[in-house]
Parts: sequence; C-alpha cells; structure tokens
Amino acid sequence: MFEDRYHKDQPAVKSMAQRIADNSPQVFATSDDFVAAYGQEAADMVAKGGLLAALWDIGIDAVPASFEGEGRDQPKGLKTSPVDTAS
Repeated sequence: MFEDRYHKDQPAVKSMAQRIADNSPQVFATSDDFVAAYGQEAADMVAKGGLLAALWDIGIDAVPASFEGEGRDQPKGLKTSPVDTAS
C-alpha cells in the first residue's frame, strides 16, 4: 500500500511540526529563509500540505508572511504563531 511521505500523520512530518512549534512564533520573509532554518525537506512538506495540517493539529497557524504581485495574490515566506494569537 502506498503511503504519502508528506501526510500529516507521518512521523517525520509530526516531528518537524513539533520542532517548528517549539520555536514559534516565527516569521520567514522568503521561502529561502525557511529552507535555511528547516531544510528543503520541510519546504517540501509545506508544499504538499502535510506540514501545515500537522502544525494546525498541534495549535500552530502557518500562513504566508506577505503577498506580492500586482494583485497581491502571490504568497511569500511563512509566518507561524499559536492559533489563539494568530494575526
């Protein structure tokens, strides 16, 4: 049976979510900043959605740090904060 390695319930994803939660709140102005802090594997987990879901499950909101583009519709970076204080 195929298991998605980036699913929120995978041990590596849960572990990364806890690592990020332990350091939250954080703001990464760019994806490169996030990769520098947590590695490409974590960025891949974000891209596939599993890490964002795992963070939410443990009470951490992860949203784009800012938006770019003419229509301000291109997310950039990442901002994490506890769900009860997310802004």
